[in-house]
Amino acid sequence: MSTVKEELFFSQGKRKYLFCADSEGAEALYPLVRQAMEDKAPFDFHEIKHESDSFLELWFSQQKMGTYLYLSGKWDFVNRLKILAFEAGFTEYEWQIKVIGPIRKKLICCKCHGVNDVDEEMHITCMHCGISLEVSNHYSRRLEAYLGYSSIQSS
Repeated sequence: MSTVKEELFFSQGKRKYLFCADSEGAEALYPLVRQAMEDKAPFDFHEIKHESDSFLELWFSQQKMGTYLYLSGKWDFVNRLKILAFEAGFTEYEWQIKVIGPIRKKLICCKCHGVNDVDEEMHITCMHCGISLEVSNHYSRRLEAYLGYSSIQSS
């Protein structure tokens, strides 16, 4: 996913900043929160634990245009919040994401359209039809998955 960053940077001049993290991702946001404080910029910092999707949907939808979002945490957490923020109207240009730990991706087979789970590997065998697939960088937001092209691997 192209919006995932190795290191987050402070995006100057936004109307408001939202910093959202799970317990593993909070520390990565501290330098950015410090920068917002120094700039006297409005911000909210939330370490999200057990908040419901309906609460988060409402919170995201109440944000004003020009709000910038930072998400940091484990893959399942940031993916869940990214989807909720997107549904509330945020775009990938209005957020930065840092994943702590491995990133799990869904891969759609170009032959059988079956869904495969991948971590960091670039070549897999489709668990549905058995063809060799190469993980592409073509990502579908609608399917929340990458396209797997058939590949020929030399021995």
